[in-house]
Amino acid sequence: MHILEIGADQEDDGGHGRAVQVDAAFRTVPRDHTTFLVWRVTESATEMLPRNHYGTFYDGDAYLVYSSSLPGQPAGPDVIRREIKENGNGDCAERHIHAWAGERSGTLGALALRRGSQLVTHLGAPAVIHRETATKESPRLLSYFRDGIRILRSGSCTLNGGARLYRVKGRRPVLLQLEPVSWAHLASDGVFVLDTASLVVLWLGRAANLIEKIFGAKIAYRMARGADKGMTARRITIAHDGYEQTLPPADRSLLDALLELRARSVRPAAPPSDPPRPARLYKATQPPRVSPVTIPSQRPAARLEEIKRAPLVREDLSDDGVYIVDAGTRGVWAWVGATAGSAASRGALAAARGLARARRHAGPVSAALAGREPLEFAALFHQWRWCDARRDVRLRAARSATTRLDAVSLASNAWLAAEAQLPDDGSGALRMWRVRREEESCAAVPPLQELERPQQAVFFDRDCYLALYTYHAPTGDQTILYYWMGGSSPNDLRNLGAKEAKDLYLKLGRLPVQAWVYQGKEPAHFLQIFKGRMITYIGSATDYDPSGRRVVAPSRALIRVSGQYAREARGVEVGGGGAGGAARGACYVVRGGARAWVWCAATATGDEREVAKNMAAAEHTLVMQGKEKADFWAALGDRRELLVASPLKEMERPLPPRLFYVSTTVPGQYSFEEIVSFSQYDLAPELAAVLDAHGAVFAWLGTHCCPRAKDDARNLARAYLAQDPAWRDPETPIFVLSQGREPPNFTGFFPHWKHSMWKGHKTFNAIISALEGKAIVQGGNSALQSGNSANRFDQYEKYPLAILRGPKEHLPTDIDPLTKELYLTHDDFVSTFNMAYSEFRSLPSWKQKDLKKAVGLF
Repeated sequence: MHILEIGADQEDDGGHGRAVQVDAAFRTVPRDHTTFLVWRVTESATEMLPRNHYGTFYDGDAYLVYSSSLPGQPAGPDVIRREIKENGNGDCAERHIHAWAGERSGTLGALALRRGSQLVTHLGAPAVIHRETATKESPRLLSYFRDGIRILRSGSCTLNGGARLYRVKGRRPVLLQLEPVSWAHLASDGVFVLDTASLVVLWLGRAANLIEKIFGAKIAYRMARGADKGMTARRITIAHDGYEQTLPPADRSLLDALLELRARSVRPAAPPSDPPRPARLYKATQPPRVSPVTIPSQRPAARLEEIKRAPLVREDLSDDGVYIVDAGTRGVWAWVGATAGSAASRGALAAARGLARARRHAGPVSAALAGREPLEFAALFHQWRWCDARRDVRLRAARSATTRLDAVSLASNAWLAAEAQLPDDGSGALRMWRVRREEESCAAVPPLQELERPQQAVFFDRDCYLALYTYHAPTGDQTILYYWMGGSSPNDLRNLGAKEAKDLYLKLGRLPVQAWVYQGKEPAHFLQIFKGRMITYIGSATDYDPSGRRVVAPSRALIRVSGQYAREARGVEVGGGGAGGAARGACYVVRGGARAWVWCAATATGDEREVAKNMAAAEHTLVMQGKEKADFWAALGDRRELLVASPLKEMERPLPPRLFYVSTTVPGQYSFEEIVSFSQYDLAPELAAVLDAHGAVFAWLGTHCCPRAKDDARNLARAYLAQDPAWRDPETPIFVLSQGREPPNFTGFFPHWKHSMWKGHKTFNAIISALEGKAIVQGGNSALQSGNSANRFDQYEKYPLAILRGPKEHLPTDIDPLTKELYLTHDDFVSTFNMAYSEFRSLPSWKQKDLKKAVGLF
């Protein structure tokens, strides 16, 4: 058992357990309206900022940000002021208070937290409190500022002739001012803007993110126009990492005066972050006099006892306790139970901050009350039931919708398509193939066997199938390529089917939506295609038809039926030791030769009975529990003990959808950055993104996203599921879709989707060209003005010439001693070999070797 005694420092929440005097600045804050406000915190006052100062922070100051919004609605400066009527029916405000402290703010961070406690006292309502750290802001704080935030130096001395250096970081960009202007700040994976009196230099690191490059170009353009300070327009020059010597002479001379090009030294790209580790749950109590492990501090704050590691569930949290969740990169959270006394809840945030310091976490630390947990906290727990009265209404409406569900109707009601997960009503055209086993196929026989009557909806759990579904939508014909894998199918068959699915996808011009589906986890639309009659039998199709062309169901079978609607209905054969042997259901279909019976438990609803009768299809006899006759028992035989009734499942209340940006730092390794309160605006064509709808995961591929993501989209989504701290089912359905081919069951998760949004989108090249056309940009290295350079030379880490000439045993581990020249920057290469790399590469190998010997690189 791991026990920590956490000490408090000066940065506690300061408002628990004693009377709190409310700052006069908060007395005008509305308690029962949506709003968004920002204050600057000083020792003597709390100063409300005007709207035009929102999003600008100084590193010597501290700030309070207060957001009140309706659940699922956008928050931030543009929030519409509305009255909130908390009537106990689940309609309540989401209140968040962020205490932000700059790197040089000193004790102001603790003061901001105390002022935040005063604001909570004034509101008289539960609020989530976040302790934010500069450059490590929570996704929620960044979500308020669509154009990003600026972190500027307090009292900037503006040396070097008034030049200022900034770094652009993140997908919702943070513009960070750096001092002094020096090579020490520049890194090969960064985008930097150097702002001088006569010139704006956009410096692009060799390994920089393409989105950051685009934001950097836009920020440089705004600086060059001087819109912020009324300055006259200035020129922009673009300097690429290692190509600074190729700039025009005047620009190169100015850059040399500020940075001294001969002393150029750029930090290498940051190593890829470690994969997220499982979340840990601690229970906070008052510390005893003696503790096994003591962390020095000014005074004891809490005794933290580790009680569990992921997967965490809601039942792990007792309403009379205080708990700390260490979620690593997703922050540290304090949770206060509904009946926890004031003594137990006092200092919850301080205890969480103490744990963050002990674990050396630099990210946000937050505290939430039971019943008012934000989405970011609930997402750390396995199958958390989300309470949102408005969304419950939508879920019920989608589940029991009796209106037309054709593609045209769903396109105009995309929210319904998204909640029901139906792009159409399943009445489109269907083709299906069964994946042949290696022993079935040969050179003359293809690995895919097309089925003659796919609508029969007969599947076998040892087989894999491809289903190509086509339907007509208002935007034209749309196709979905489903790949279904049986629960007992061997891995070699699944791998073969995956290869065939990819080949068919490429053959169809990468147009279909790809879907990977597992037995028992089929999405609603897949079931809707078969009109509620899909049945999975034990074994393989070749057990009943050696050719595999016809789907022949076994004449005797016991089938468990689940679902209340056609788009939920699935049947699974039950057999001792078979795939469905331990399964339970309210209705069963018994087939015995030419006869069929539908058995319904006493607990079965009318909808469940109708689904079972529809699945039996042929003439059948309805049998109610307790009224079975001898012919039924005779047909059932020794499977009688498998006929077990189970109650109706509660309606699932999944978490709202969440959006993540995907980063591909090294092959096969992905990291995910959450975007809170997302919209279509957040889907840039240069990105790959994951939309987590909880019942399914969508991988969205922008037109200009990284080729690696396009070729490995399924593994990208699987990596997301594997990294989710809530321990997701690895067999969750995965959909892969390309920009411009989004179905309504995806677009419905985005408010006000516009299919024409990207028609005027400018790529990185187009942005640079547009700036050049306005005579603002001048750059001498136009050959490199591209997003992700395919130049082999530029894909290697770069090192100073002195290191490359050193002894072999002292070389960095990633350097190949036989090709040291690849690790030079372009400028160093030209000065060393008196030619560019492209010219060097065209020389005979013996000539290359002689030149490398002459310069000490062989």
